[in-house]
Amino acid sequence: MNMREARKLQPGAIVRESFYPVDEGPSTVHGLVIGKKYVKERHAAKILGGYKDERYDVIVHWTCKEAAIPHRRGVNTGERLQVHQNWELMVVSHE
Repeated sequence: MNMREARKLQPGAIVRESFYPVDEGPSTVHGLVIGKKYVKERHAAKILGGYKDERYDVIVHWTCKEAAIPHRRGVNTGERLQVHQNWELMVVSHE
C-alpha cells in the first residue's frame, strides 16, 4: 500500500501480503492490523527496490495456520505478530 492508503489505515483493518497476485484461494493469508508507527528516515523500501524517506511500520497479527504464516528472507519464524513496512501489505478490508 502507498503512503496515502497507509495514513488512513486503522487498527482492525484486514491486510494481506502485497506481492501475492490473487486475493483468493487457500494460499492467501490475511492478517489483522494491531497498530502502526510513522517513521521518517532514509531507508531501502522492501518490495519496491528503491529508497524512500518515510514509511509506516504496521504491526500485523496473522490469522492462519502455523505453516502459512508469512516469512522473511526464506525463514519462517512461526510468529503470528509481525512488523511490516506499508509497501509489503495490501488492504483487504477497512472494517
